[in-house]
Formats: sequence, C-alpha cells, structure tokens
Amino acid sequence: MRLTSNQIIEIKKYPNSIYDELKKEFLYHSNKIEGSTFTRENLDIYLKRQIIEGSHKLDDVFETINSLNLFDFVVDTLGEKLSKKLILEFHSILKKNSLDQERGFAGCWKKIPNMISGSSVVLAQPWEVDIKIDELLSSWELSDKDFKSIVKSHSEFETIHPFQDGNGRIGRFIMLKQCIESHIDLIAIDEEYNVDYKKGLTESQVNGNFELLEKVLGKCQNFLEEKNEMLVNTLKCL
Repeated sequence: MRLTSNQIIEIKKYPNSIYDELKKEFLYHSNKIEGSTFTRENLDIYLKRQIIEGSHKLDDVFETINSLNLFDFVVDTLGEKLSKKLILEFHSILKKNSLDQERGFAGCWKKIPNMISGSSVVLAQPWEVDIKIDELLSSWELSDKDFKSIVKSHSEFETIHPFQDGNGRIGRFIMLKQCIESHIDLIAIDEEYNVDYKKGLTESQVNGNFELLEKVLGKCQNFLEEKNEMLVNTLKCL
C-alpha cells in the first residue's frame, strides 16, 4: 500500500477512515513485537471510545497511548528532514509518563551500554551514539531513498540502538516516515513474520547480508494490500 504525504495527511482529517485502520494495524504489530498485551480489539475500542479494556502493565498502557499519538506526530511532521532533534522528539513522545521518563531515559540517547538478549550483535556504546547517528543521517541523505536504502538504514539504526529502550518501535516509526516520503509501499511487520524479521535483522547486522531482511520486509509490504479497496474508495471521495 503506497500513500503520498499529502494523501495520508488528508485522510487523517476523517474519522473512521482508512487512516485509523492503518494506524491500528501498524501499531498492533510493532508493539506486539515488543511484548505488548494490547489486542486489535483493545486498540480499536481505545481509538473509538478512549477506553482501555483488558489487563495490562501500566507502562504498556502509557506506551500504547503514546504510540497512537506518535503515529499522528509522524504524519504531522512528514516533509520535515529526519534529524537528531526529530528522532529524540519521537522517543520523548513514546516514553511520556513511563518508567523510562521517571528514570531520565526519555528523549535522550542511552546512558549505559545495552544489549539485545540472546543476540551476538555488538551495539554502539553510549559515547558512540551521537556521531553514529550523524553518520546514519548523512548516509540516508545521500541514499537513493528506495526500498533497499530504507532496509539498510533500519538495520543500521537498530545496530546503533541509540536509546535505553524503545529502539525497535522508534526504528519502525522512522521506516514509516521514510516509506511515505519516498513513495514506497508501507511496511507493517505482520506478527507471522516476527521471527524471520529478527533473524533477517541479525543477519544484516552481523554479516552485512540484507537478503533475508529485504525478503521479510517485502512480504510485510503486502500485509496492508487487503485494505486497498477501502483506500481507493476513500481517495475517490477526497
């Protein structure tokens, strides 16, 4: 599913439209990867009625609500150059009212070394983050802004792992921004491909081989195709 910046900004104005469906599907899968207990139905009820249903950890509640707000913020800032300031703002929104904010970890680069449990990937040290993010942003500006560039950029961001927590979700929000601005089919990580996504990410980070990650994310681009009929009908009405 491919949307221009102008199209997604326009459909954002209309309640109960394809915009809410896109938001729900993207966030359900992105947060599920990180262990969120929110179901599609939980998200749908919150979107429509501002009611939280089900039993969830407090941080999961805050970060789910924050993710919905961050999705809107990403759309509102389409066209704004990807920068350190913008990435830090993404993280600040995601972590609002969370334990990480209480601990001073929200909206700033990581302060102590972190790791990916069960992974051999060597992440950037805290003192390396700022310069590596600069290098990543410069590399993105010089890239072809195509699918392969987005995949490579995502892998490199996750290797830097610049935040104490929330790196996967912020990385996928950045991918969302890149896909829309580059007129690339949107990537929603279907839970069916979670394991392959993590394998592909590790393979790209450890061995520099992006083939599996490209294959998995390519499959994930097709995940939203079933929404195309509704999208086409919506765009005809604009």
